[in-house]
Amino acid sequence: MSTDLALARRLHEETAERMTDQSNAYSMQGSWRLGVLISGSGRSLRNLLQVIQRHELDAEVVCVVSSVAGVKGLEIAEDAGLPTHVISRAQFPGVGNYSQAVYDVQAPYEPDLLIMAGFLRRLLVFPGWEGRILNIHPALLPDAAAYAAGKGRYGDRVHEAVLDKGDPVSGATVHVVTDVYDDGPPLLRTEVPVEPGDTAKSLAARIFVAECELYPEAIRQYMAQHPEFKRSGL
Repeated sequence: MSTDLALARRLHEETAERMTDQSNAYSMQGSWRLGVLISGSGRSLRNLLQVIQRHELDAEVVCVVSSVAGVKGLEIAEDAGLPTHVISRAQFPGVGNYSQAVYDVQAPYEPDLLIMAGFLRRLLVFPGWEGRILNIHPALLPDAAAYAAGKGRYGDRVHEAVLDKGDPVSGATVHVVTDVYDDGPPLLRTEVPVEPGDTAKSLAARIFVAECELYPEAIRQYMAQHPEFKRSGL
């Protein structure tokens, strides 16, 4: 576990009792509203829902938007009783039109933040959404940005690039989304050692375990640091 994440966990544990004492006040104010963007299996969505269900994150998922129809992530969302929408990139002539459609479908749910959870399409950051969109990438940014991030670099392709480079350590990074793939300011990251004999799939499996802790913690910290992004219940 990286120093950054270990410290974050320790600070979270030390303040758990104080946060519990404040929980009634937070409840009166209302939880943070999260819109989640997916493209596939929904593993990160499932993890986020489980963290929220355990009352470890003062938030609720209000809408799930997928760029692909029929994926497992939509089933997970529907089983949780969440409204779902499919916005296919092929339906729109340009990334601007596509981005507008994604924002439009989210608008009625009034999300405070958009959480990319395996969302593989480019989304332009429109006015009013600066700083409100987070993503997690399965590599250490900005260190590995040149060869393991950017357009077309996702899933096993990322881990193959790290292995080809011979990096002794990989990991995951949560960052703010900008108009450029995987280029926004890093918020929190965790390191995962590359082991002898690792394949893309074995490395990916260990990194995803780390992501399940990293992403909720990064969201938790970001909400605490940016109360101005909470649109309602203040």
